[in-house]
Amino acid sequence: MRIISSDEIDACLQDRDVLETLRKAFRSNTVTLRLTDLEIGRPDQLSGLLSFQPAWTDFAAQRDVTRGYIGCAISLDLPGQPGPSSSLYLLFSGSAGQPIALLDGMRLNVWRSAGVHALAANYLSREDTARLLVIGDDPRLPRLVSAYTAVRKLTSILLAGTSAETQKRIAGLPSLKNVHVGTTAAIHEAQEGADIICIAGPESGSGTYHALTYLDPPAGCHIDVLDPAATLPTDLLEEARLFSTDLSVPPRAELEWAADLKDLAQGNRAGRRYYGQRTLFLPAAQSALADYALAAHVFLRT
Repeated sequence: MRIISSDEIDACLQDRDVLETLRKAFRSNTVTLRLTDLEIGRPDQLSGLLSFQPAWTDFAAQRDVTRGYIGCAISLDLPGQPGPSSSLYLLFSGSAGQPIALLDGMRLNVWRSAGVHALAANYLSREDTARLLVIGDDPRLPRLVSAYTAVRKLTSILLAGTSAETQKRIAGLPSLKNVHVGTTAAIHEAQEGADIICIAGPESGSGTYHALTYLDPPAGCHIDVLDPAATLPTDLLEEARLFSTDLSVPPRAELEWAADLKDLAQGNRAGRRYYGQRTLFLPAAQSALADYALAAHVFLRT
């Protein structure tokens, strides 16, 4: 069995390849299954979660077991655990069933998350999108910003509430060579000229989203919500056209969803209906399809 490290994943992936791999995945008949997270009891009435997200090629439909794989993302989230959940991806041969690869799931998750959000922006943001506003902080931001540049010709990026370390990593991206990257504290004014607003995470050093209380994107703006826990204005959720990754288990069932990425990739439903429409993308918890597609892509190239 091959062990594939984070460095090897970085070495074999590029933004455009990731986007097209995910686009093909959402058009495919890959089988996914949503399993209940397992609770792990800990002292002081605390608990952790062990999660599984399996996926496999639809062997019955293709009438062939020589092509395809069986995979499963495994993540562990414990109370007091520093940083994000621990994660691995296990890939099996589709024909004989032997384990063939174990991938660094945490690094795979960064590429998957960036690719999924950029793919959504490809379908939902205007083609003339040029200005990006990022609100908050998240370690995945440099990868995501790079992925945005693969789908839209950005000329300006403003960062609000983003840590100095993340700012430095974004400014050093090769894909931003001719892009102005700046910072702002005047979020209310900055959003008026934004074509995409990315809601990344709590503002660096504060742990809160002071800016979201008056979030009012301009007409035609695409709002990309990286942090699913962000509290968004009710008016925005009611007025914008809403999209998610997978509506078989919508992230907020009480909202009126227009389509998911499978609908968009397969052309079953429309994305942006008119130039001035505001669109909003909020990811679902289910990521089995995208994880599987990227894991197989990495395995074939390492």
